[in-house]
Amino acid sequence: MNKRLFYAGSWPDSAALLEGALWVGYGWSIQWSLVHHQSLVFLLATLLVLVCTLTTLMWQPLKLTLARYRVRKRRTEMWMHILYPPLLLAPPLWWLLERLVGNLPDAQQWTLACLLMTVGWLVFLISLLIKRLIRQYRQALSDHAAD
Repeated sequence: MNKRLFYAGSWPDSAALLEGALWVGYGWSIQWSLVHHQSLVFLLATLLVLVCTLTTLMWQPLKLTLARYRVRKRRTEMWMHILYPPLLLAPPLWWLLERLVGNLPDAQQWTLACLLMTVGWLVFLISLLIKRLIRQYRQALSDHAAD
């Protein structure tokens, strides 16, 4: 089992992980701007998202790669991990926090959503690593059986 964990066929996984990290970072930049009342971090993050989007759309090999099924499938899984926890868990958690602590500023609501987004992205990362280890284990078993 001396094969690398990151090989050329893992491009869809890497693309989805990087895109997820980009969106989580963008969410945290919004939170930073809300808490510190400075829009510079948000503007820089928006510029980074726009540059990455334009690069993806304009660069032909990446455009063709992102049009493939596996990349779309991984990106859909990534979006489910990033969006579902804040959308489904944040309202009940926020309601519970309001009952226990009282009213808190709106920036705290966004902090809770960013924390849930980050946890969702980490769960996505862990699930990809587990899938990759299972794939590597199966490959090792099939290589061993062929010998």
